[in-house]
Amino acid sequence: MLNARPEVRRSDRAAANSRKVPIMPNIDIRPAEIDDAVVLHEILTSAHVVEGTMRLPHARLASTKQRLEAKPDRVQLVAVSGGDVVGFAEVLTQFDNPRARHAAVLNLIATRADMQSRGVATGLLEAVIGLADNHWGLRRLSLVVWADNEPAIRLYERFGFEREGLQRDFVRSGTRYQDAVAMARIHD
Repeated sequence: MLNARPEVRRSDRAAANSRKVPIMPNIDIRPAEIDDAVVLHEILTSAHVVEGTMRLPHARLASTKQRLEAKPDRVQLVAVSGGDVVGFAEVLTQFDNPRARHAAVLNLIATRADMQSRGVATGLLEAVIGLADNHWGLRRLSLVVWADNEPAIRLYERFGFEREGLQRDFVRSGTRYQDAVAMARIHD
């Protein structure tokens, strides 16, 4: 397993505690496996993930199992803390397309509801960027995030993603339409 986050020093913990933001210093990142399907299904069908993604409520477990089947254009990672899967990331690649192999899409980062704002998404994003920069040789990593998801936008900006545009009425969310922000990180 790849430890996505360095051990947090005591002074860092004290600073985080003063902000009342619990952090997770020991998050391991590993490839998602079909055996993770049940716990990932719980994460992917939780209300906060459905609200922040294109996922539909009441999805069947079979859909999550199908999503986890190995595909050459898809890289899926899980965050593990204390032996429990607490987060998921998915990257869509185009390595078989000579004109687009330099680019990929961060399709999803999702965390267990009780693990939000505790460093899980940060650990997953660090792992994805490490793969993109150091192993895949990507120049462009893009994503779409709902315009009202300021915590996610701040996280992405902290890692060098820039806003490329606003996509109005991008998705239907309940009885209203939600705008999305297109973002990308260009690695020279």
